[in-house]
This record gives sequence, structure tokens and C-alpha cells, in this order.
Amino acid sequence: MLTMHDLDPLLGHRSAVVTDEGDRVGSIGEVYLNDDSEAPAWVTVHTGLFGTKESFVPLEGATVQGDRLVVAYSRDLIRNAPSIERDGHLGPEDKGVLYAHYGLDEMTATTATTGRDVEAGNASGDAAVTRERRGNGSPWMVRSEERLRVGTETHEAARVRLRKYVVTEEASRTVPLLREELLIEREPITTRNAPADGSLFQEEVVELVSHEEQAVILGRDTVLVERVRLARTTVTGRATVREEVRKERIVTSVDGDAAVDSEAFGPGARTRRSAGRVRGRAAGRGQAASTDDQADRIVTNTPNPLLKGKNKRR
Repeated sequence: MLTMHDLDPLLGHRSAVVTDEGDRVGSIGEVYLNDDSEAPAWVTVHTGLFGTKESFVPLEGATVQGDRLVVAYSRDLIRNAPSIERDGHLGPEDKGVLYAHYGLDEMTATTATTGRDVEAGNASGDAAVTRERRGNGSPWMVRSEERLRVGTETHEAARVRLRKYVVTEEASRTVPLLREELLIEREPITTRNAPADGSLFQEEVVELVSHEEQAVILGRDTVLVERVRLARTTVTGRATVREEVRKERIVTSVDGDAAVDSEAFGPGARTRRSAGRVRGRAAGRGQAASTDDQADRIVTNTPNPLLKGKNKRR
């Protein structure tokens, strides 16, 4: 089983992570520790183009060969690992998703990262203290809360009918009309157009009829114009429901001190976290670990170092 002594030389140098078949996966990121034994349990690997994606890989079965970390899982399995937000702590849900992806049993994996460390550390003071505190802990207190269960119901919103009826209205059409007009034309008499009979001083009547067009209605034609029907379409909207829910709060108190709400450490924070904490790169690693330990412990007025806690990740 790897220890931080084995992994520390690889951190902060973008050391390569390869599979046991020799395929390069990416570069090493950060190491996550088991809360009980503080042994390395998970490592993040920068994968994808320019290392923009970060995947979690179990350290079970991994080895260090020179300046490379060799893991026991295929490259495709690692690169397709579910996306987990890297916030310095793996919650139970996150670990459950990762265990399922890698085909691991959670109890078996936990035993693999804690059992061997406790057995190997019986002669050391830190291992004995860790086992004693875990065995003498108080009973668990369960906190519950109400959460809204929201669904949808279908109700009649409107009833629409189509009805056809007949109306009478005036229609107009404009058509062009032709009309003849009579003109009087005059020409002087010449030898060419002189009448042959030479009739003079005789009465004569000439008649010419002019015509014009008038607009008349020839009839009515019934034509099909359009068809109309009712149809349904679905649009997506949003609705916000509000209701009061009850939540239980758990506070910790020490004789002579004010009570402290465990929720003050943030959503889901507990007096002692049950998932792995992060072991970061060389820069700033000691400071982050010290802050995390202080947030997990109850400050008392006793100088007992077991209650105040010390950073054992040295």
C-alpha cells in the first residue's frame, strides 16, 4: 500500500500517471487521504486536451516506479470517470459514484485503506491513539430535515370551440370599359375627292351609331379559400413553489463555553468528517491541512493534546 512518503516526490512536478499496461493517462494532481487511517486513498489525474479535465483514480493496487505513478485501471476507464467537483473533500455520495464506476465494493476498499495501516502501526503512538479514539466515541446522533417533494398535476386551462356562420357584405370589382365617341371631320374639296354625280342643293341625312361597354354582374362563383382547425402544442415554462420545512440542528457545547452550531462550518459539515481529505501539492499543503484539522475539532479548556488534536500528516 502506498504512503505519502512514496507519493510526495511526485507531487508538484506534473509527474506522469500510466496504466499497468504502459498507457499514459495524464499527470498527477492531488492525493486524497482516508479520514480514519489518513492513508492515501484517491489521486486526481489531469487528462484531456492540455490537462483541462481532472479524474479521480483509486490508489488501491497502484505503485510508484521511478518518477511515474502506475495505476491498476485502464486509460479509457479513468478518462470516462464521472465528474466530481474537487473541493478538498469527498462526500459519501461522491465516493459511492466513484466506487460504482470502478467496480469496487465500498466496504472492501475501506478495509484495504484502513485495516492494514492499523495492523502495521500497533507499535506506534499515532496508530494506537487513532484506534483508541475510534473505539471510545459517543453514540451517533442522527440529524434529519424535511425536503419538498414537488410534482405536477394537469388541470383544464381553457376550452376553445370553432363555429362557422354566414354573413352578407358588399363586394366590389373594377373592370375597364370601352366607349366610342363621334367626331366631325372636315376636308376641302379637291379634284381628287369631288363627288362624281355633281349633286348640289339637295337635302341629305347621314346617320352613325356609337357604342359603349357597361359593367354587368354575370353571376357568383363559390371558391374554397382556406381550412381551419384546432391543434395543441406544448411549451415549457417554470414555476417556483415555496413551503416551510423543518430542519434539525445539532450544536456542540463544552462546560463554560457557548454552544456552537455544526452547520456554521458550511452545508453538510460535521464535527468529524467521514470522507477523505485532500493532500495537496507541495505549495501550501501544510497550511491547508492545519486549517482543516481546526475546523473538525471541538475547542475545550483542557490542555489534553488528544482533544485539541495534532496534525499527523507529517
